[in-house]
Amino acid sequence: MRLCAVLALTIPFSVMQAWAVPGGNDGGAAFNLIHNGDFETASAESPPSGWTMWGAQRYKVPANYTRDETVAHRGNASFRLHHPADTAGYIVSSPEHAIRPKPDKVYKVSFYARSDRTGASSFRFTAYESIAPFIDGASPGRWPIDVTPAWQQFQFEIHEGWDFFADRSQYLLLTFYPTQDRKEACTLWVDDVVVTESESPREGRLMDTSRLTYEPLQHRLVEGPSLKIVVDTEKRIGPASRKVGAVSFHRVAGWTGHPYNKDGVYTLPPETEQAIREMRMPMTRFYAVGDEPFSLEESIDRAAEVCRRIGVPPDSCVLEFETQGARSKLTPDVWARGVAHAKTKGYSFCHWEISNEPYLMRPGTAFPTPDSYVKHVQAVSRAIRAVDPKAQIGIGIHKKSEKWGNYILKQTAGSYDFVAAHHYSFVRSIQTCSFEAATLAANYRALDTCLKVNALLRAYNPGREVVQIDTEWGMHCGGPNGERADYVDRNANIVGTVHRAVRLIYYAREGMLAGASAWQMLNRVGAQGFAVLGPTVPEQRFMLYWLYYYFNRHVGEWALDLEGTAPRYTPGEGDASGFKEGGFTGPQTPILATLSKEGDALFLVIANGSWSKAVPCRIEIRNFHVAQAEGILLSHGDPDGKPLLDRKEDLVSPLPASIDNGVLTCTIPPHSVTFLAVQE
Repeated sequence: MRLCAVLALTIPFSVMQAWAVPGGNDGGAAFNLIHNGDFETASAESPPSGWTMWGAQRYKVPANYTRDETVAHRGNASFRLHHPADTAGYIVSSPEHAIRPKPDKVYKVSFYARSDRTGASSFRFTAYESIAPFIDGASPGRWPIDVTPAWQQFQFEIHEGWDFFADRSQYLLLTFYPTQDRKEACTLWVDDVVVTESESPREGRLMDTSRLTYEPLQHRLVEGPSLKIVVDTEKRIGPASRKVGAVSFHRVAGWTGHPYNKDGVYTLPPETEQAIREMRMPMTRFYAVGDEPFSLEESIDRAAEVCRRIGVPPDSCVLEFETQGARSKLTPDVWARGVAHAKTKGYSFCHWEISNEPYLMRPGTAFPTPDSYVKHVQAVSRAIRAVDPKAQIGIGIHKKSEKWGNYILKQTAGSYDFVAAHHYSFVRSIQTCSFEAATLAANYRALDTCLKVNALLRAYNPGREVVQIDTEWGMHCGGPNGERADYVDRNANIVGTVHRAVRLIYYAREGMLAGASAWQMLNRVGAQGFAVLGPTVPEQRFMLYWLYYYFNRHVGEWALDLEGTAPRYTPGEGDASGFKEGGFTGPQTPILATLSKEGDALFLVIANGSWSKAVPCRIEIRNFHVAQAEGILLSHGDPDGKPLLDRKEDLVSPLPASIDNGVLTCTIPPHSVTFLAVQE
C-alpha cells in the first residue's frame, strides 16, 4: 500500500524539529524538505514564507491564507486556510522551494490538520516538469483527508518509479484544499509539515512511458506554404476508424431529465430524437446504469430502448453501472446479474466499463487507493466472464498518473479488454491561449498520450489484443474566474469545434482507438461547454452537433495515405502556457482522406487551426475518375460566441471547389472545418 493515513493526537516534540527529523535510514537525521513547515518564522506576510496562493486569480486573497498565532499544534503558530463559500482557492508550497525528487527514493509526508467543522478536505502533490515556464507533470498522488476540530496527524508516502518518475515530475509542490465542496465556507489549519527523503524499499519499477518505444504520431505531410497533396485511392493505410464519431449520454435518467426522467418516463422530444438519429452515430455510452431510481434491469431495458430509437446497435454501446464520481460500487454478483439480464432479453450489449473515473478521489470514494480498484476490477471481471465469456470488459485509468494509470494497467492485466482513458484536453488559460495552441498543440499532445497508452497496453498484455475505447473526451478548460468547463463557451463554440475536428481526423485516420464517444449529448442551455443538443430547445442545434452530423457522412471505409505539404504550426514563446516552446508541432491544416466501401466516393475532412490564415488547397486525386465535388464549411467569426446557434447558417455554408483534370482546388478559410465529398 502506498498510502497510509495515521491519526494521532500527540507526537513527541523531537520528531517534529523544523529541519532535522531523527529516524533516517542511516540512523541519523532525515532532513525536512519543506521550507517553513512549522510556521514558526514570525512574519506579517500572507501567505507565510514558503507558501503560495494557487488557482484562479480572483481567489488569491491573502487574508484567507495567514499565519495564525491563536491556534497551533505545537509551538507558537499554524497556517490558517480560509475558504469562503462559492470560491475555489487553495495553497501550495512555493515553487522556489519545490521538492526536487531523485530516482529510487521514497518521500514521506507528515502534517497535522484541524478544521472548524467535521468534513472532507484534501491533500495532493502538484507536479511540474518545468517551472520556467510552468509545464505540467504527472501528480504522484492526491488524497481526501477527513478533518475535525481536533488536531490529527496525516501521513502519506510516494515512491519514485512507482507513483511517479523524477525526470517527468521534476518539481513537487505540497497542495492543500480546505474543502472538497467549493460551495462550503470553512477554515482549515495546518501545522508541522514535514517531508523526508530516503531510499525506497520497493524492488523493481513500473514501465516508464517516456522510455517506451512506439511509432510517433504520423502527420503524413511535410512543411510547405500551402496545402498541396496527392491522394491515391490505391494507397490505403487500412480501414478507417469509423466508430470515433460518437457522443456519450450522461445517464439513462440524465441531469437534464432526459432521455428518461426519474420516474422512468421517456422524455426526449421527437425533434431531439430525430436529430440524434440523423447524426448517424457509430456508438454511444451510458454511465451509472445501476444508480437510477429504478432497478438495474429496468435501466438496462431503457438503455436498449434508447439505442433502438436512435439507431445505435447495443453491441456498439458501452454500459457502466456504478455511481457518478465513483462514490460507491456494486458487488460482482450485481454486475453479473445485469449482464445476465441483457443476455436473457436478447440485447447485444457486450461492452461493460467498470466504474467511471475511479481516480477522482472525491469525498466518500469507493476506491481510496489504486489497489482497492484493482481488487474490484479483478472480481467483477471474473463474475462477468462467468456469465458471458465473450464479454468485453473495460477499465478507467488516469492517463497521466503512474498510480491510477500505469499501475492499474499492470496489476489488472488479463482482466480487461479495453481501456477508457478519457482523453480530455486541458488547456490552461483558454481565454488568453492562442487559437492555434488550443486546436493544434493541445491535440498533438493528447494524441501522443493516446499512443503512449497503447504502448503500455502492448507491454502489459503480450499476446492479447487490448484496445482503447474512449467513452468521454473533448476540450475541457475552466474559465478565467474558476468557472467549471460546462460553463466555458470556448469548449464548444468554434474553438471547441475545430479542436474536436482535428482530433477526429487523427482518430479516424491513424487507428489508435477502437472507438471514441465524446462528452456529451444532452445539455441545458445554461451550461453549453460540452453541448451537442438541448431538449428544451429541440428546434435549435449547437455547433458541435453539425460537426458530428457532417463528419459521420464524410468517413468512408478505407483511410488513404497522403503525400504533400501543409503549413506547419509550432508553439512559440508566450503562445500558450502549458506548452514547451517548439513542442507538439504539426500541420496547421490536418486532413483525413477516406474511400467508400464501393470505391465510388472519396471523402475529405480538413481542419484549419489558424485563426487568421486562409490556406490555398490543391489536391491531386489519382486512380479515381473525378466527376463532381460538393463542399461544406463550418466556420464562425467570434471566438467567444455562444455554442447554441440561432440559425444553422450562422455556422454552416457551402464551400466552392473547382475540379480540373483530377485536381481539386479551393481555399480553406481560417478557423474552419471543411468537408468535401468527391464522386466518380
